[in-house]
Amino acid sequence: MNIFNLCKKITMVLILLNILTIAACTTTSPSQFYLLTPIKETPATSVPDAENLHIIGVGPIKFPRYLNRSPIVRYSSNNEVLVDEFNRWAEPLEQNFSRVLRTNLTRLVTSSYAMEYPWKREMKVRYQVMLEVHQFETQADGTVSLNAHWAILNLAKNKKVELVRKFSYGQKLDTIDYENIVAQQSKALEELSRAIAEEVQKLPF
Repeated sequence: MNIFNLCKKITMVLILLNILTIAACTTTSPSQFYLLTPIKETPATSVPDAENLHIIGVGPIKFPRYLNRSPIVRYSSNNEVLVDEFNRWAEPLEQNFSRVLRTNLTRLVTSSYAMEYPWKREMKVRYQVMLEVHQFETQADGTVSLNAHWAILNLAKNKKVELVRKFSYGQKLDTIDYENIVAQQSKALEELSRAIAEEVQKLPF
């Protein structure tokens, strides 16, 4: 083997090693996907028939645009947000939030079924729960926050506003990781659900 061929082979080996090194450096960790979870269902003593089932309409729910995206958002400072591309919602946050809220209300309010907005007129929804979410993220100090305004409308009385409430929740995490964040956000949504359910059960059906 002459020197020229040897240098050519060495050059090819070095190029191949360089390509493999670049490929290894550009390999990214797989994304993690999360969902909010509803409260546990308690065994029902009896199943109400259709005539005795109270239908609650849930929605519309208004979310800030900066939250309603696939990557999970949290604050890294007072005014700067961190959008983590590798920790993501498994479904759009607004849909996940709405679905879990409806599930919670169905399980918390006796003989009820919470239905997604919009619904058909023949469903005979008596009360409509409307929400505007202002905050639903983790602060820079590790505090999980949920702040919202919500109202109950009586559709049987031409959308009479039965009540308007403000909800505020904050819980500081000992360890800031995304599994803990989402678990605490589920807890925050549970507390909101319980506050709404408590007021709904005071209303006549």
